[in-house]
Amino acid sequence: MVIVWPDARPIAGVEGDFWIALDILRDVAESLAEVRYTGGRTTQVSVYIASASSGGETALAES
Repeated sequence: MVIVWPDARPIAGVEGDFWIALDILRDVAESLAEVRYTGGRTTQVSVYIASASSGGETALAES
């Protein structure tokens, strides 16, 4: 599963909210990777986050 957040700029300026959003995405990736939460059907999750003005650079959180 791939989650793409193509323009994080609106929330990136609100630093506390941005880190909360990253924590939530990290928790989703970790939960989907654990057998006990997925009934044995684990899923690899990649999260790509970029601001529209990043020039193609992305932050990556993978589990």
